[in-house]
Amino acid sequence: MGNKTTEISELFESLVDLDGRDFELRKEQIKMSIDVQKSLQNSEISLIEAGTGVGKSLAYLIPSILYSLETGKKIVISTETIALQNQLIQKDIPIAKKILNKDIKAEIALGSSNYLCKRKMDHTIASGNFGYEMTPHLNDFYAWEKNTSTGIKSEYRGFTTPEFWSKVTRDSENCLSRKCPNFNISYYFLEKEKWKNANILIVNHYLLASHIAGDLKILPEFQNLIIDEAHNFPDILGKSFRISILYNDILNLIQFISGRDKKNTGLLGKIDDSLKNKKLINRLNEGEEILKYFYGKLFEEFPVLFQAQRVTKKINPDNCILENYLFEISTFLKSIQDKFNPETENILEKEIIMELDFSLSKSKMYAESLKMIRTLEKSNIVIWLDPAEENAKEKFYGINAQPMESGDLITEKLYPNMDSIIFTSATLSNGKNKFTFFKSQIGEPSTKEKSYPSPFPYSKNALLYLPKNIRDPVSQPEEFQEDIIKLLPFLLNLSNGNAFVLFTSNKMMREVYNAVKDTINFSIYSQHELGAERAKQDYLDNDNSILFGVSTFWQGIDIKGDKLRSVIITKLPFQAPGEPVLEAKIESFKDKNSNPFTEIQLPHAILTLKQGFGRLIRSKTDKGFVAILDPRVQTKKYGEDLINNLPPAKIVKSFKALKESYSKL
Repeated sequence: MGNKTTEISELFESLVDLDGRDFELRKEQIKMSIDVQKSLQNSEISLIEAGTGVGKSLAYLIPSILYSLETGKKIVISTETIALQNQLIQKDIPIAKKILNKDIKAEIALGSSNYLCKRKMDHTIASGNFGYEMTPHLNDFYAWEKNTSTGIKSEYRGFTTPEFWSKVTRDSENCLSRKCPNFNISYYFLEKEKWKNANILIVNHYLLASHIAGDLKILPEFQNLIIDEAHNFPDILGKSFRISILYNDILNLIQFISGRDKKNTGLLGKIDDSLKNKKLINRLNEGEEILKYFYGKLFEEFPVLFQAQRVTKKINPDNCILENYLFEISTFLKSIQDKFNPETENILEKEIIMELDFSLSKSKMYAESLKMIRTLEKSNIVIWLDPAEENAKEKFYGINAQPMESGDLITEKLYPNMDSIIFTSATLSNGKNKFTFFKSQIGEPSTKEKSYPSPFPYSKNALLYLPKNIRDPVSQPEEFQEDIIKLLPFLLNLSNGNAFVLFTSNKMMREVYNAVKDTINFSIYSQHELGAERAKQDYLDNDNSILFGVSTFWQGIDIKGDKLRSVIITKLPFQAPGEPVLEAKIESFKDKNSNPFTEIQLPHAILTLKQGFGRLIRSKTDKGFVAILDPRVQTKKYGEDLINNLPPAKIVKSFKALKESYSKL
């Protein structure tokens, strides 16, 4: 494929002539598009930072489509959320099709639990095990099921409960696949066929991470990948390799095999007596006692635990009793499974074989996980304990293990299988074109690096307010919070509501919300009170409203115009140092005589702060102010780094100056 830079430029120029579209030719967008084209042609790994307003979606879509159509190769595009996937498929790709005047096959791929499973639905309805709340709504659900072409649960607008969806959507561990009588009409497998034939396949980071963790078996084969909103991908990937050993999960597995009570006979109740092993039945009856012994001994070893606590020694509180027990259960189940004909056409036998496979693989997985944390030699695996959930019946710890570095996973499992990868985001660098921190997170590959600033007029349209006389959140946390509570009403009145107030902890958000909710004349919608989706929707539906949010609202939210006139950042977004994986990384840097604050914590805070600031200006006509209330941005030496990495807004340091400058925007 030859050099097509002239063609790319001409295609973007043609956008100006599209009827009904307010489009401004942006040289940064054209340059980025040419960069993407070169990466695809030359099989490169590229890092491209594109500030808000560059138009990176079309910048990577146009060359991707051209490359796919000319070579026949699939391009996978990964975004962070399903909402961004929908934006690409519903808005950006139709524009690309219009520009190129070509037939483009583009599909969205979602995780399998998003798709209705006909077999599970029929079982659930026939058994009546759908919850009394659903009874008056079943006809509406049936009507939707008969007309939907995708079976995607987010498309259903009628009433359902989370419990109902969990019983009728696909579960990868409870799927007969090709052995299912519904296979040829399965929503999920029909969608997978579309994925195979797509030029452009749009996934989200969680599905891509699951694909990598699942030995590249979930998505169809591809060698060209674009990761949008790439700043969060390493963290999401690491979590996909996390192992959790929870009391309730193991207990539920034992009860699934043996039966919870007389009404539910469990897996063994479906199997002919001649195939059962009496010793297995006896051992299953001992399962809960063995579990409680293990977790009880674990509590004796770690008696007080109020938050996640990293463990650096091998965990073996019961001298391998639970581990050996689970290996024994898996062996018993395998002996039963071997007595069935895997080629049977009997649907009930097919389901029994599937459930046996699920049960033995789960019991073996838990056993192997316990063995791993008992014999662990690898220093790159982080192990920690979580306290019991607040409403849990049995107050037992959760055990977790996760690789410390996502970069190792990317290097081992992704790079060898790709021809080209483009990592792009509005926030990838620290300082002028410094991609050092992000590169360290993705395994230090050899890369092409470009950074394109936002074309928006920040110096004219945006103010950055850095108030004086706020007390330090570290040395005087209570006084700091008091100062925030006093200042907030003035700031929120200035922008007439229309504000995001961003926090770094649920605790502080809850306490500040309770303190100010009756002193402010605008409606406040808190993520803690309503959940993220409901809080966002109520904020959008009501004039002059205010949204209190944590990490969800620091990024990925695109609200243009006067609806958002101020973003108030209460505290600098440093990661909690007690978080187990971060704690292990900090320790590792200290062992290498490196400074973990400057190498990990500060760069992460810079990227997150840039994301938070980025909520304010989403178009060239947007105006408003960002307030950073944490005094450390002014009193600490690193504050200069934080400010210098933000867009070039006009800085004001008194409320009087803010009020005066804001009135002139």
